[in-house]
Amino acid sequence: MLPKSLRSKINALKLNIGKISEKYFLVEGWHIIEEAIKSGWQPKWVVIEEGYLDKYKETLSILDSKTEVYTGNRKEMRELSSLESPSGILGIFPRKKIKFQEGDFIIIADSIQDPGNLGTIIRVADAVSADGVIALKGTVDPYSHKVIRASMGSIFHISVIKEKDTEKIFSTLKDKDYYIIGTSSHSGTVVYTRLDWKFPLALVLGNEGRGISKEIEKFCEATVRVPILGKAESLNVAIAFGIIAYEAIKDKID
Repeated sequence: MLPKSLRSKINALKLNIGKISEKYFLVEGWHIIEEAIKSGWQPKWVVIEEGYLDKYKETLSILDSKTEVYTGNRKEMRELSSLESPSGILGIFPRKKIKFQEGDFIIIADSIQDPGNLGTIIRVADAVSADGVIALKGTVDPYSHKVIRASMGSIFHISVIKEKDTEKIFSTLKDKDYYIIGTSSHSGTVVYTRLDWKFPLALVLGNEGRGISKEIEKFCEATVRVPILGKAESLNVAIAFGIIAYEAIKDKID
């Protein structure tokens, strides 16, 4: 049986509540756990279902010697997992203090609230070789287990930070001559294919319902949109980002 204290930690991290969630985050599934470890993140605790030790021996072989490994029975693992089909392995990782890193392409999430959307945005950012994602206030915690799962491990490949001070981050971007472009289906004034994309670029993605806030829009040099040609009301923010991101970097693709 797993220690009660460890079960309590996992349950709190599933809900992203309590002080534990300020220091650690939860990862489910061997693939994403391995991606984290190979990218320089080491778990504090790993829990494996009884009978799965041989299946996950490769994952166990790359753990730090300080990682505490526990086994749980099937009933415990199903109770602890948030997945319909539990994978039989959980990892609890310490959060890192990640600072803003300059780069050619930065993504800024303004009040993105759906974990699946933010995770997909991080995955796309990784795919287009963006340098980082900045989650502004009002955005879902990028290190919640649902976001991590939606990112399919991409969150461990690029810099992903939370920033509450909006004025500070945009002042920094302005000082470093970033081309700040907003994206919105509501107020976009330029079709994304008609913009003269420049780098270094900071691309701002707005909230799923209301788009970019007025507070943020004032920092943007332009706001672009993906035109809707059919009867769809709008595009999912992550899908729109993927379309725009590849347009922005098209000259960099061989």
